[in-house]
Amino acid sequence: MQKVFIITGANRGLGKAFVDVLIKNENHFVISISRSQSEEQKTFAPAYFYFLKTDLAENTLGKKLCLLNDLISNEEIYFINNASIIEPITKIEHLDEDAIDKMISVNIKSTMMITKYLLSHFNDHKLSFVNISSGAANRAISNWSLYCASKAFINMFYNVAESEYEQHKFFNIDPGVMDTNMQKGIRETDFPDASNFKNLHEEGKLKLPKDVALEILKTIL
Repeated sequence: MQKVFIITGANRGLGKAFVDVLIKNENHFVISISRSQSEEQKTFAPAYFYFLKTDLAENTLGKKLCLLNDLISNEEIYFINNASIIEPITKIEHLDEDAIDKMISVNIKSTMMITKYLLSHFNDHKLSFVNISSGAANRAISNWSLYCASKAFINMFYNVAESEYEQHKFFNIDPGVMDTNMQKGIRETDFPDASNFKNLHEEGKLKLPKDVALEILKTIL
């Protein structure tokens, strides 16, 4: 039976790595919920890949989720909640309302809406929900208040969901520190723990997204 994978933020980093691995299996159908596609993704056959263009910061996702009903029949469904933003990296006193709203929309609200939609419309399917979490969900990092809080929020959201829907699978997975654009941005930002992240890069301790994707897929499949 074909498996459907719904992935947010699938155009780069870990999200793209998931697509690169999954698309090689003809029994997989990938739905990318992202702002854009990579050049390679534009060449994928529609039988295996669908691009649902959405900016999670703009609160338009709710109007587009109904498209899932046309794309999914009786397949097993995996939702990989990968998209997240870390900016702004700043002290709480400097946060503004727009930044708070954007973080909530991307890191929290979109995840809740997709999860709710799948449980409401595909509850008779075999569902797996995979939250790409972070060590920041359990550790307070100075200047990361929004990011830490948002990661902790979804961890608990999925813990509660697991208690409500025992027939489905819910995963909170910390992938570790990877070599991504997000990490590059972190290293270029001035905050108290910045040197730790710079050292990881200099010492070659950052994980490759493809390796992480393979490791996570072994866990959930």
